[in-house]
Amino acid sequence: MKTQSKSLFAAGIFCALLSAGCSSMTPGDVRRVQPTSDQPYAGNVYLLRGFIGIWSYGINDIGKKIADAGVRASIYQENQWGDVCDAIIQRYKDTPNHEPLIVIGHSYGADDALKMAKKLREHNITIDLVITLDPVTPPKVPTNIGLCYNIYQPGMLDMLPFFRGVKLDAEDPRNLQNVNIRGERRDLLEPGTDHFNIEKNRLIHDEIVKKVKEFCPPRAQWVAAHQPQNLTAAAKAPAGVQTLSNVSAAASGNSRPHPTE
Repeated sequence: MKTQSKSLFAAGIFCALLSAGCSSMTPGDVRRVQPTSDQPYAGNVYLLRGFIGIWSYGINDIGKKIADAGVRASIYQENQWGDVCDAIIQRYKDTPNHEPLIVIGHSYGADDALKMAKKLREHNITIDLVITLDPVTPPKVPTNIGLCYNIYQPGMLDMLPFFRGVKLDAEDPRNLQNVNIRGERRDLLEPGTDHFNIEKNRLIHDEIVKKVKEFCPPRAQWVAAHQPQNLTAAAKAPAGVQTLSNVSAAASGNSRPHPTE
């Protein structure tokens, strides 16, 4: 029985490879990690595929749609999360006024996004937005995330540590929003949506792009917010967690409250 299960799993991977092709298994260029960008909207989005990438080729489409919307996006394999995290630490730690930092992950890549956040907290680096798609075995959402937007769907396999999507818990529930697409957000549910294709759902693609642009202000707005006088005003603001995207919104008169406020 055990041999048969392994054979079925291997067959499943082979079929996935045939259907997905090699593009979903191509490692991303870690050299693209940087605290600034040159796109119409300020910010950098780092996307993590799921297990060896074979079921997560929809992440490629999400990254392209984010880029087409004017925000710089880079895509990585699930097992690159540590390298991406180390690069962020190296290149962001001495840049306190870096542009909005966003991480998106599917399946085990969603778990890794939260692991990244926990490691970045050790270096006092905040992630403005984390979007998780069907996390599998996630840690608690740490406090250095402006907002964790968890899109998931409960199902019959929830008792297993794989092939599932689960509701997240947070160290501080004010920076977490669980989005159940089989519950209160059925408007995001396409027919046949499951763990293996949730990241290919076009309705969810649109939701992700919309959420990213809430955190990535237009370039002119970002530049205005980061004039010396505005940065000084932000530094004198009342105590509390404040992301740089909030500062940009405040400078334009479109202040958006932070989840922890």
